[in-house]
Amino acid sequence: MNKKWINLCQLAFRANYVQYGSKLIPSIQNQSAQLVIFSRSIGNNTRKKILDKCKTYQVPYLEVDPLEMDQLTSKNLVALSILNKDFAQKIWNDRKGMVIVDGLQQTKKETEPQSLCTKQQSSAAHKKG
Repeated sequence: MNKKWINLCQLAFRANYVQYGSKLIPSIQNQSAQLVIFSRSIGNNTRKKILDKCKTYQVPYLEVDPLEMDQLTSKNLVALSILNKDFAQKIWNDRKGMVIVDGLQQTKKETEPQSLCTKQQSSAAHKKG
């Protein structure tokens, strides 16, 4: 697994381009957050709140393993936002295979078979008709 994105997050921490804790949701609402990263171990209510805000304000997000989140900093964090656009783009690009479809984060593997199934069903319908 490529850990370059973790190094980029650590650089963003050192450069003070990260918000977390009580400043996370306001950073999404005032649209200073360019990317939100949160752990899969986050509570359901907090996860829903972050996802709703990200979808409403069209902020991309990544859901990562708790072990990866622990590597970011010595602080015990479950969610953070990256404020710098360049850092956010590099982190996003490093996590290859991730796309945003209708405001939902999906892998390309999940989206391609759906489009292939749709094409196969429509071609089968044309052959019958």
